[in-house]
Amino acid sequence: MSNETAKLHPQDSVTVHSNELTFTGLTDADFQLQSHSITSGQPFNGVSRLGGGTLSVNAGRKHSKPVGDWFNAQASGAKLPTHTELSAPDELNFAIQGTLILNDGNGPISCPNFVIAQGNWGSVNYWWISAPGMIETDSDVQYLGKAGTLPCTQNGRSVKVHFTTESPNNSNTHSIIVRVTPA
Repeated sequence: MSNETAKLHPQDSVTVHSNELTFTGLTDADFQLQSHSITSGQPFNGVSRLGGGTLSVNAGRKHSKPVGDWFNAQASGAKLPTHTELSAPDELNFAIQGTLILNDGNGPISCPNFVIAQGNWGSVNYWWISAPGMIETDSDVQYLGKAGTLPCTQNGRSVKVHFTTESPNNSNTHSIIVRVTPA
């Protein structure tokens, strides 16, 4: 779950939250930020690597339509939410685009132009992911949730990265199950 420890951002009198997203099944995750969108007036302090497959987007949380529109314009592949009641993002808190770097113990896996966004459903914060070439699949979904496959590279060779947003063992809206297979 997101770290509820918040810091007061003195310039704006709004809070910066450590919004944590974990990619499970990996030894590490990192993100090389290229661009972002955030609701006007909200602070954005970048992305931190926390280790163990967890990233933190250090930002305020207030949803708006311009952020949802930005995510939808950047996300050219399948859009996968961590909350199954949602069909498409409209208003989001923030969105980031860059290179997602995963490690499954066999070397770094590079997934360029990856887009990650956070929104909320009532009091629940949830995530969206997408990237060019991501296709929605159902091969990794047994019960609830969404799954997608994305071509990425590892040690100069093509691999398929399988993302599953929810399963009987993963009802947490702050984690995504990852599996890597040869292309």
